[in-house]
Amino acid sequence: MARAATRKKKSRLVPVLILLLIFSAITFILVRNHLVSSKNYDEVFDPSSDQSFLINIPSGASTKRISQILEESGIIESAWKFSLKARLNELDGKFQAGDYMLSASMSTTKIMEQLQCGKSATVKFTIPEGYTIRQTAAKLVEQGMLSDVQQFYDACADDYNYEFLDGIEAEPDPSGTLDARQNRLEGFLFPSTCEIYPGTDAHGIIDRMLKQYEIVYEKCREGLDDRAAALSAREIATLASLIEKESAVDKDRALISSVIYNRLKKGMLLQIDATVLYSLGEWKDRVLYKDLEIDSPYNTYKYEGLPVGPISSSGEASIYAALHPETSKYIYYVLKPDKSGAHNFAEDYKTFEKYKQEYLNSVNN
Repeated sequence: MARAATRKKKSRLVPVLILLLIFSAITFILVRNHLVSSKNYDEVFDPSSDQSFLINIPSGASTKRISQILEESGIIESAWKFSLKARLNELDGKFQAGDYMLSASMSTTKIMEQLQCGKSATVKFTIPEGYTIRQTAAKLVEQGMLSDVQQFYDACADDYNYEFLDGIEAEPDPSGTLDARQNRLEGFLFPSTCEIYPGTDAHGIIDRMLKQYEIVYEKCREGLDDRAAALSAREIATLASLIEKESAVDKDRALISSVIYNRLKKGMLLQIDATVLYSLGEWKDRVLYKDLEIDSPYNTYKYEGLPVGPISSSGEASIYAALHPETSKYIYYVLKPDKSGAHNFAEDYKTFEKYKQEYLNSVNN
């Protein structure tokens, strides 16, 4: 009798178990359809949020851990839902490590798409060639990288571990904006388009620009000219800044470099207008005769040799030209009258005067 009762109980349990399995299967299908469907589950945790956050996904993080990071950061409402949706969509293990700019106003689908790209979230800034420290600081504020220029000036006075900066001293900025310590990085902040992590401070931005200068400088030093080998890193940066300011056409840079080297060898004044403008602490279209008399160690109309330091940042082409000057006998150059930005070069004063008059006639007509 006991065995019969046991068999009867088991026979009753079978339909119950079958019903439970059917119910579980139906529930699973319904939940799956609900979560997988972009209409039913493309949740946005906070549609009104206008803030984005830099979220780091560490290497090797599981889908479960990534979901927890997103929930803890306030990007999603439920780590469980996010993790389940990822697995049902066969995304488990496909999310990439990196830094991502994410917001609670982003849909779940969008967040998952971002996490699969494996690209770190960065922002870009662009500094044109020929910019001074003051212009660079203003440009960074304009592009939203910094809140004010003083942050940049103060960070210029920090220590940076680069060989080309060893023993570098500087004159104060002629405009009176920067002291010597802040001004010593003039010419070494490489102008380019750089990518940085959001929130990078002024010190980090400067370090990024110095690192790029180091890369370009070392690249350009390969096979350098013997004349350049005799100059210090700061003198090369200074010479490159003169070439940068004097050249509008790339093909002229090596020739302008040769003119500067030739005049230095002969002990001639360089007489470069850009150094006068830097001495004045302002940039303007024309240099007046009275401007040439300004008493500044940057004024190459008044003092022989290179100025005491760079007068701006320099692009790769100018750095290369400073290290690889053309071989020539030219000691003069003047703009061509065709408004191309190119120059005529001369070995003697008479030819220079001829080219100069041609240029002046074109300006006056």
